[in-house]
Amino acid sequence: MGCFKGVVAVGYINEAIDEGNPLRTLETLLLPTANISDVDPAHAQHYQDVLYHAKSQKLRDSESVSKVLWLDEIQQAVDEANVDEDRAKQYGLFNLGSICEKHLGFISLA
Repeated sequence: MGCFKGVVAVGYINEAIDEGNPLRTLETLLLPTANISDVDPAHAQHYQDVLYHAKSQKLRDSESVSKVLWLDEIQQAVDEANVDEDRAKQYGLFNLGSICEKHLGFISLA
């Protein structure tokens, strides 16, 4: 029965990806039957973008027997999006630190 629920979740997630609505995609990623881990609601748009890209790539692959993303592929895309977001935060903090350091050089406390 659990396998059937997973297949249903795959269908819902793929439909949401096709709709292009990040909030709907997020909602389906959070379905308990999907069992997708590390989903952060703040990354909804990026999940949509990465999943849409992954599905588009799969549809272009003439050797692919399946035209839907399966749970392992969905989890991989979510993981990839999370890594992207982490890198963006690190880069942003690094740049913010550099900007502050550069401008603090012009501030005289005397």
